Amino acid sequence: MAYESVRIRELVDRAVSHAWSIPEFQRGFVWKTTQVRDLAESLWLDYPIGSLLVWNSHDHAEERAVTDAQRPSLWVVDGQQRVTALCILFGRKPYWWESGEEWERTLKKYDIRFDINAKEPPYFWVANAAIRRVRGDRYIPLSRLLVLDTEKPSDQQELQRLAKEIKAQGLCDGMDAMEVYTRLDRIRKIRDKDVVTITIDQELEDVVEIFSRLNSRGTRVTEADIYLGVVAARNRGWVRTSFLPHVRKLAEAGFDVSPNLLFRTLTGVGAKKVRFREIPDGFWNQENVQPSWDRTKAAWQRLIHHFRDYGILSNDPMPTEAALVTMVALADKFPAGRFETSLYWFLQASRFGRYSGSGTTSLDEDLRDVQEADSLDNAVRRLLRRLPHTTPMDAEDFLRDYADSRFGRFMLYLLAYRNKAQDWDRSGQRLGFEGLELLVDFRPQWHHIFPKAYLQSHKVPEDLIDALANIAVISPTTNIRISAKEPMDYIRRYGITPDKLAQQYIEEDVSKLSADGFEDWLNRRARRLAEAANAFLEELKGEL
Repeated sequence: MAYESVRIRELVDRAVSHAWSIPEFQRGFVWKTTQVRDLAESLWLDYPIGSLLVWNSHDHAEERAVTDAQRPSLWVVDGQQRVTALCILFGRKPYWWESGEEWERTLKKYDIRFDINAKEPPYFWVANAAIRRVRGDRYIPLSRLLVLDTEKPSDQQELQRLAKEIKAQGLCDGMDAMEVYTRLDRIRKIRDKDVVTITIDQELEDVVEIFSRLNSRGTRVTEADIYLGVVAARNRGWVRTSFLPHVRKLAEAGFDVSPNLLFRTLTGVGAKKVRFREIPDGFWNQENVQPSWDRTKAAWQRLIHHFRDYGILSNDPMPTEAALVTMVALADKFPAGRFETSLYWFLQASRFGRYSGSGTTSLDEDLRDVQEADSLDNAVRRLLRRLPHTTPMDAEDFLRDYADSRFGRFMLYLLAYRNKAQDWDRSGQRLGFEGLELLVDFRPQWHHIFPKAYLQSHKVPEDLIDALANIAVISPTTNIRISAKEPMDYIRRYGITPDKLAQQYIEEDVSKLSADGFEDWLNRRARRLAEAANAFLEELKGEL
């Protein structure tokens, strides 16, 4: 183990020049804009930002990106988020960032600026439209300052010129140009702050175990990350050329699932387990991983195809994603089975929070049921034994707060889609569609039928205002403006016909009701929704 003190500008140079790289089992950049801003502020305040863990690999490891012939032996194992964030602050693309176009979008998103005029915190801002519209040099992009090296006469003159311009713009009241220069130079000196790097030279299996015990400023390393690293060690290139591209392919199809979830579906299909430490060591070898991976991809394709028939066009509205592991296992083992029974289980597992407790234990139990079943119906019957699925839904289920009831919102959307509900703008377009084509990644939006402000002004309790039964499903692009004078008149103004209302189980005369009749109307719609939900579930259940 070796320790080294590295200046931040040198650290960025190493990332940009490919002297350092990151192994393929590392995740992508996941920091929020505020985390990048806080990193800049910590450096300005001279706070420590932690050490970096670098791995000196004796053998070449597989990289997350390969675009040149250089084969570095030094890999950032812990600290990728910080190193990438520093490259963003400098406006310099790290080697492992593949797409130049995506990098430009990232620079715009993570546009961190220093408020030269601020006399007290906050000094650092994530630029928004208002900040970008401010004329002059009040909000200075950090990259503009960090590229300067005052050891060069031309850069020193640029900093002096900027200080004079800031004063000429009437900023920094009470300071002269030299004091403004000093303040700017304090930002620039972030370049020369030191970060400690710790270099280790263990084998990859030991490195990923070390990686699992580290916490990089809130980016928790999971068990799946570690075992993905084991697969990367034994199947060179697989993570970079097959696994991560499939994560992107699923996202393009509307299912923006995490690499961890996708990895669990792989072990669920191939090893019938998601408790990784119980999986035989030999499973991680190429001769076992590759055929399991091929089956997993095929099962995902079948599952997404079936989901689309019911309007489930993305994972966004789903109450739980963990159930997708079992759904993929069912699609793999019973590719020709009746999908409705699988969907029935999926909805009941979501309704009763099957994976809300010890998710790993529940998943392993369910995967064992799938493995031991000889038919899809038999598998679903086994899975349903642990759920009180014969309990019908009732009106109370639709009187819950819509914000807290993910399953209720999901069911509300499924019922509207089943009824071929049209959007509430004037297009007459069916929800989930654009023209005659299904929309990839359609994300339903939730609209208060009786406007919230209107009900609040009539002292209606919040729990009734936000009840699911007061919610309609609309598309993300529909913007319904509510009149303060006649709030229910929006139904007429937007041409929301009786047919459109009926498609979402809403009475035709709703626009004529006042706040006094709201609670009775709410209870009536809740009952109608419960009846429709039970009919839908029974239809899916079939002869189970």
